[in-house]
Amino acid sequence: AQKEDAAGVLRNLAHNDDNSVAIAAAGGIQVLIALARDGTEGQKGGAALALSNMIEAAPGTHEGVVEAGGVAVLSSLAQEASASDDCKLAAAIALVYLASTCPDLTADDTCLSLLLSRLDQPEENGWRRDSINALLALATSSSACAEQWHRVGGVAALQALARATAEEGVERQAERCDEALVSLGVRRVRRRTAA
Repeated sequence: AQKEDAAGVLRNLAHNDDNSVAIAAAGGIQVLIALARDGTEGQKGGAALALSNMIEAAPGTHEGVVEAGGVAVLSSLAQEASASDDCKLAAAIALVYLASTCPDLTADDTCLSLLLSRLDQPEENGWRRDSINALLALATSSSACAEQWHRVGGVAALQALARATAEEGVERQAERCDEALVSLGVRRVRRRTAA
């Protein structure tokens, strides 16, 4: 229980870039990767989310995750048959953030599909929001993954999300969707204007 609580604390602290850098400097990346590999279900999920938050908040921490073998551990966790959906999703989010910060690393179809599956579901514990943020970070990081996005249905999903968020009045998210689409080589979504 203490390790799971510690992973949760690190997950919360890692939302801040200064904290993320401090966690990395103190050897926290290696500890989190060990928990993601060898921990209980709760420890694995908490560790994967902490790594995800670190990479999102302080993109420079990705190097430590890669060097410590985090890609293999997170990839395994995202596909682990006995892992919960939340645990798989946490690992997939971390991998997508890694791919968005490492030009030589690509997110696999499984990770993209897991995150895309959350877009048309109601918000639950922040999973939809986190999936959207990770997907948008990846899509705007490189146009090299455009073919993959088309293959897994990601372009259509982003177009639908852009329309839905614009209709809901969430203009900043609609703009981010449009930026991602343009980065993927797709024209911006045409929005209806109020008469």
